[in-house]
Order: sequence, then C-alpha cells, then structure tokens
Amino acid sequence: MASLFDNKASVVITTALLLYFLWMDIALFYHVNNRTSATPSLQPPSGTTTPFSVPQLISPFTGLSVKMMMMDPVNNYIFTPAAQVFNEVSRFTHVFFFVTPNMVSFIGILFAFGAAKCVCLDERIYHWAAIFLFQMRTFCDALDGIVARSRLGMVQHVSLRNTSGYVVDGVADAIGFTAFLIGVFQYLRTAGPKHKYYLPLSTSDSCKECKESNGGTPQNSVVANSNNQKRIFTIVLCFGLQMAIGAYFWDHYINAYHNLLETQAPTSIQTDAQNDVLRSSITWILMWFWRLSNAHTFIQFLLFSIYINRLWEFLTWIQYVGFAQILTLAFFTEMHLSTVRNYIMSFT
Repeated sequence: MASLFDNKASVVITTALLLYFLWMDIALFYHVNNRTSATPSLQPPSGTTTPFSVPQLISPFTGLSVKMMMMDPVNNYIFTPAAQVFNEVSRFTHVFFFVTPNMVSFIGILFAFGAAKCVCLDERIYHWAAIFLFQMRTFCDALDGIVARSRLGMVQHVSLRNTSGYVVDGVADAIGFTAFLIGVFQYLRTAGPKHKYYLPLSTSDSCKECKESNGGTPQNSVVANSNNQKRIFTIVLCFGLQMAIGAYFWDHYINAYHNLLETQAPTSIQTDAQNDVLRSSITWILMWFWRLSNAHTFIQFLLFSIYINRLWEFLTWIQYVGFAQILTLAFFTEMHLSTVRNYIMSFT
C-alpha cells in the first residue's frame, strides 16, 4: 500500500502547507490582537463596493471576523482568498449578474456528485480526481459567500442568517458531504479493508499453526475482513455523525460569539470588554480548536487520508476519538460563553 512517505514531492508539499497554515495562524492571532473594534463594518447600503487594493485582495484577513477566526485553515487561507481574487479579477459579480449565490451552491453539488462517483472506483487515478472535484466544490462553497456578500456590500465575513441563501448553502453542504460519504462507503464495501497475507512455501506444522492462529486459512481471513459491510457502514456512519454534530456546534458557537462580541454595545466600557474577550488567549485557543473540529476540516482530513491511501485506517481511528473531542470542546466552549457573557453584562 502506498503511503505519503513513498513520494518525496508529497512530503515536501504537505510540510510546506502545514508550515504555511501555522505561520498564517500566528499572523491571524496578531491581527486579532490589533483590532480596534469588534463591530463588523459594512459598505454603503447601495451594494456597490470599491475595488480592493492588492494587499487587501490577496490577504486572507480581509473582512476579519469571528467566523473567519473559526474557519478551517484550508478555506481560510486558500479557497476564500482564491475566490476573492477570482471575483475581483474576473468581475464575476458584475459580469455574471444573473448568476445567484444559490446557483453557485448548486454547481458545488454537481462537483460533489462527480467526486462521489470517482471515489467509488478502485483505481488511484480516480481517487485523485475525486479529491480535485471535491476541492472544486469547496471553492464553490467559498465563492457563493463572496458573491452574496459582495452584492450586499458587505466586507466582513459573517453568516447571513435568516436568509434563503443561508439555508440553501447549508443544504448544499449537507448534500455534498452525504453524497461523498456514500461514495466512500461504496468503495470500502466493494474494495473492502484488505489485509496482507503471505502464502507459505511449504505445508509444515509450523505454517499450519500460523494459519490456525489467524483464525483459519488466509483466503477465509481475507473474505471475512473484506465483506464485513455492517462494520464498514457503522464506521462511515459514525464519521458522518461527527461531521453533523461538529457542523451544528460550530455554526451555533459562531453565531453566539458573533452576537456577544461583534454587535454594537450600548456603552464604550462594554465595547472595551468585548475587545478584551476577543483578544484573550482562552478565546483564541477555543476558536482555534473549532477550526480543527468542524465538518469542513473533517472532510479535508478524509480527503488527505484518501490521497495517502490510508482511508480505512483514518476512519477506524477517528470513530470514537472524534465524538469525544467535539463534545469535550463544546462543553468548555459553553462554559467560556457563560463566563464572558456575565463579564460583559457586568458593565451595564
């Protein structure tokens, strides 16, 4: 079975990406600490936006907000800036004025279906195609938000809750993730989680004892492990539930922190308290862990495991670890929210 370390180019690229994400996280921490106000700013209500300068255009920190602080690194540092550059350079919002954000979300679903179809197949080339197609779905997911905010004249990355676009975007994510997981299940069901067995060169007693200790003949062992569809379904279902739970809590806490820290406070003292909470190390640590504990990050982990041909190993490892990690993080986040809410309200 091929692994990441069999390809030096893959090692170099992966290491470079991890260092890039780490460096950008450090830069994000300093940007947050240098914010002068926690209240989101809007462009004029007319919906017309002034062109971004080059540094703003390529910066992943343009429109810094709580949502951006809790967004997964791949979206935050790659796809969102890429979608912003694409929209500004191509003038997509103005040239293709008839294309709505919901249409972009639908195109993302088509990419997800294509990825699900490719991942079902056994050849590695199709798995790489599945990864590419699903990353295109992720790009569409970033682009629909850019288009929606641009037409509303918004700079800050905030969720447009209580709108049809918010619902459509969530449904599109759910359909895309579900379709891809069905494809993963189909692949594991047909290809199985296979184990290597070596046929003996002789039929000595020692070899017979070896086969008996493995629970029977090698052929029977392979069949028993490859056709255990119930176990495969359970493990894939557990991963899907982890994504659903993580997505729910992630969206819930983005909204909770936004309402608490990015709304206009009635007094300047409360505004200072909001900024103090936003800049605190505990807030940053909790938000950083949510960057690694949402559905978008989980699907990136899944895609990486497919790329290094360790899909089954990843799913079995995260089967219970994922639940424990998400629920523990939600518990501490709820405690933190209660504490900082009382702290800010104490200045009324």
